[in-house]
Amino acid sequence: MNLKFLAAAFPAVLLLTGCALSNGNAVPQASHSALSRTALLPDKRGKISIFDDTFGDAVPYGITSGPDGAIWFTDPGNDVIGRITTDGNYTLQQPTGVEISTGITVGPDNNLWFTVEQNDAMIGRITPTGTVTLFKDTGGSYPQGITTGPDGALWFGESNGTVGRMTTKGKVKHFTLGGVYTEYAGIVTGPDKNLWVTEYLNGSHASARVIRLSPGGKSRAFHVGSAPNQICVGPDGALWFAEGSAIGRLTTAGKYTEFPISVKYADAGGIATGPDGALWFTDFGEHFGIGRMTTKGKMQFFTPPASELGEFAEITAGPDGAMWFTSVLGPEAVGRITVH
Repeated sequence: MNLKFLAAAFPAVLLLTGCALSNGNAVPQASHSALSRTALLPDKRGKISIFDDTFGDAVPYGITSGPDGAIWFTDPGNDVIGRITTDGNYTLQQPTGVEISTGITVGPDNNLWFTVEQNDAMIGRITPTGTVTLFKDTGGSYPQGITTGPDGALWFGESNGTVGRMTTKGKVKHFTLGGVYTEYAGIVTGPDKNLWVTEYLNGSHASARVIRLSPGGKSRAFHVGSAPNQICVGPDGALWFAEGSAIGRLTTAGKYTEFPISVKYADAGGIATGPDGALWFTDFGEHFGIGRMTTKGKMQFFTPPASELGEFAEITAGPDGAMWFTSVLGPEAVGRITVH
């Protein structure tokens, strides 16, 4: 999802400049306890727990499993990086002084790397102990998704028609793939050692392309059904991505298959492979909650009670064998759903 509206709604506390910025120390931590609410569903899988984030104006969005056995997430509402343990305790909320975006991933250096949602683009690094460093993304604009590439660098989608590459030392390079107003939302390293990027918007129009980009900069676009958002590598070695009303599948050779979501007004946004060998995806439209789909296209939907059914954004496999997801609105929370 595009978060430019959040950049306007939640201005940065402090604008940091320079190529690599850090005070050399961990920013003071703020801890708070979660309000936990659990819903038991009739299926053998699908127990949903909601952990309300009561820290400031919380808007949990991007999410990843960290190197320390906890779950890490971006929070564009508070412009912080959050951390939650697998038992549901928020133990770290780190102020960054910049406008946080959606992307977060574990880097090759076992630190967390995240994107900054502002025209004066930056890429951030936070250690598991809380030290924040910001690197200038010169030539970038409103970076969104981020992943570790096959070459040991960080790769991220921009909102100016480029994909960025940054070394762990902060050296950046950009590859132009589209027009100046083209936005790339999701990015992942494929089994073929190329980067696979979803083109979410082309100017003011929803796009319908997934682009393969080699580490050397050679690209090829593949047309898909509708605006693709988040993307992951499936258990079958294909690329799977959320398309709002459908889930898309694209082989590394370019064969595209679409699986429509049967729920009316579905708005799938986040997607990840689970430890059960299925695809798990979120609904941003408050219609079904969490979906599960086999590689053959069979779907199940897990809907919490109305009081817990929010706009679910992104999802990741956790270290505890569950799937963890973010809810940006009603409730503002991080959630867990059991897989087995």
